[in-house]
Amino acid sequence: MSEISLRAYIRDIEKQVDSGRTDEAIAHCRHVLESYPKYIEAYRLLGKAFLESQRFGDAADIFQRVLSSTPDDFVSHVGMSIIREDEGNLDEAIWHMERAFEVQPSNGAIQEELRRLHGKRDNIEPPKVRLTRGALARMYFKGELSPRQLPRCGALSPKIPPPRSADIASRNLSQGWSASRSCRNGEYRAQKAALQCHCKPHYD
Repeated sequence: MSEISLRAYIRDIEKQVDSGRTDEAIAHCRHVLESYPKYIEAYRLLGKAFLESQRFGDAADIFQRVLSSTPDDFVSHVGMSIIREDEGNLDEAIWHMERAFEVQPSNGAIQEELRRLHGKRDNIEPPKVRLTRGALARMYFKGELSPRQLPRCGALSPKIPPPRSADIASRNLSQGWSASRSCRNGEYRAQKAALQCHCKPHYD
């Protein structure tokens, strides 16, 4: 399987997930992983397929595998937040959504989800999401903040430990996921998800 055909294959699997054909997508993801067991994008799609089919335990297992390899993986943190909310663990749901927010601090859907989760836990929704140091550092490395602004803004979230700059500088994620959410009273409502990930497969 060449690199080009693998990309095309992954795009087809993604379409299957988005169209609700999750059983097919799961089978194809497993087929890819038999040949490329370290291909992170196949794991992401597998986790997303499990999540869309409400197999939360399987989805959590896959997302945690991805995070063990890529601790700042956007998709996995959003997925884990949805799963933890469904379990009623709002602290963990917020923690994972905050990590997703650090990866994409300008993502309006993530900001809305984070505000909603805080409101659900604290019975009051904050007017806006405060930037963590991790989010500020990412904005700095992307050129959205000047070095003069970074230390001043960083003081807004003193409880968040500063991230390792090497980890942030070494990753350039361009992903978007309109996050699905769990409904109140434990009911899950799968919203249409869109995922764009520009990742090259790794064959090592």
